[in-house]
Amino acid sequence: MRQLLKRNKIYKWLNFKQLITMSCLLCRADTPMNQPVCNLCIKSLPVAEKHCRSCGIPVSLNAPDSCARCLQKKPVFDACYSAFNYEFPADHLLKQIKHHQQLIYLPPVTDQLSRNLIHHYDGREWPQAILPVPLHNKRLRTRGFDQALLLARQLVKNLQPYQSIKLETGLIKRQKHTDPQQGLKASKRRSNIRNAFSMTGTPHYQYLAIVDDVVTTAETVSEITRLLKKQGVERVDIWCLARTPDHRSSSPG
Repeated sequence: MRQLLKRNKIYKWLNFKQLITMSCLLCRADTPMNQPVCNLCIKSLPVAEKHCRSCGIPVSLNAPDSCARCLQKKPVFDACYSAFNYEFPADHLLKQIKHHQQLIYLPPVTDQLSRNLIHHYDGREWPQAILPVPLHNKRLRTRGFDQALLLARQLVKNLQPYQSIKLETGLIKRQKHTDPQQGLKASKRRSNIRNAFSMTGTPHYQYLAIVDDVVTTAETVSEITRLLKKQGVERVDIWCLARTPDHRSSSPG
């Protein structure tokens, strides 16, 4: 037992000194054991230089602050902040997390979202709590984990030095087992997610953030936002790892 503990201490020391490396999960270059995706690959992930200030969809640099859709009708939520565009290789990483249980990818992409949020909320009011999109129990049993909940927990941990935010997991439940949104057309997504969620109590917040992995047509987060605002929540922001560059019905979210 003493030898095992001694070896464990040595391993931790070497890892701390970044003398033990592994291959980056994307490019196969050497990277520290606690950083499965190297800095170069993280920096190469697709990020929009400008987003619609309402729905968060990527727009061109010379475009108005709001996209064409939001100029006609603003979303029910107030803002949407993401880490990446849902394009290769970010989409590959997120699919590996969600569909292949490769949770080792989650910390590096969550770190980037955390940095973006710290930048966006610098000098601004933060949400009082974050609410991960609930997963139905049947889907949870099939998948084995709740990616939105794991993401939210990591965000709370990452943001703790900058802002203390409560993780709210019992306010909304998923009462209907819906078909996966991925592969559905926009109109079908709306009917698929309608009445899928219900409140479990009265929210004691004025400002919340909903957390999900990918936002595409935003039907899921909009449905939850409507419930929250009907119960008196004044502002709802959306936090996600990736936002689709357009409303493609072939993407998840």
